[in-house]
Amino acid sequence: MKKLLFLPLLAMLALFASCSDDDGPTLPENKNEVFYGKLLLNGAIVADEVKCELVIIGDVATVSLYKVAFAPAMPAMDIVIPLLKCNHNGGTYTMSGANVVPTVAGVPVEAYRMSSVEAWYSGDKFEVTAVTSMGTIMFSNAVFSITPVGGSGKSYEGDLAVGEFTSKIVVDIVKDEDASLLDIVINDVKFAAGMPMTLDITLKGIPYLMKDGAVVFEASDVVPYINAEPNPMPAYTFASVSGSIAGNSLTLNARMADGLAAYVAGKEFAFEGGETVKN
Repeated sequence: MKKLLFLPLLAMLALFASCSDDDGPTLPENKNEVFYGKLLLNGAIVADEVKCELVIIGDVATVSLYKVAFAPAMPAMDIVIPLLKCNHNGGTYTMSGANVVPTVAGVPVEAYRMSSVEAWYSGDKFEVTAVTSMGTIMFSNAVFSITPVGGSGKSYEGDLAVGEFTSKIVVDIVKDEDASLLDIVINDVKFAAGMPMTLDITLKGIPYLMKDGAVVFEASDVVPYINAEPNPMPAYTFASVSGSIAGNSLTLNARMADGLAAYVAGKEFAFEGGETVKN
């Protein structure tokens, strides 16, 4: 009789063991990490050594940026980006969210709504990018840089006119002769004298041809890379880019697209410079 009563118990234990061994979804372990890195707005670095905290509980992540401001007149604030979906695969955590409303001092701020948030964490490196109505916000403690296409490169120093404002800059040209493409890096760009920061604008994969011994290039609807931003930035789209390299001289003309933010829409660039050795 005891054996008969024991059999159902064994069956229940076996069933429990089989359920426990089932390969169900593995949730990320709980984590609380603090990082210090760069804060960028639309690819331009606006602050160094910014504190950022990542908290992961189960499959939900929260990112907190401490004492951040995106313009000189903006007060520093703590911004919390909540309820990001988190996955863990091979030592790398990836996080994402859509239409996320961050909080400031515990209060949701609709004006800072983020249409998309993407983040990754691996080892001691963390990076988060959020698209907002005022532009793309990015935090990163990783080392990153813009890598031009392979080929020979030269630098040209001269005057860049953006509307009525003129500044002296350096433009780098990297030529891929096999593909007949140019990368054009316009360094330290300002749109006006009072602009508080400069931008490095990279135009990748501009087609060119040889004409009467000169390199002639032209392209339309070019989406540039800004500073160290790893993805192209549609908010700075160029409606047209053209120019030529003749001997040791570079001429470059570009016009930004209409329909962008008021301070960049329709801006026209005109550069003339001579070949130089960039330090």
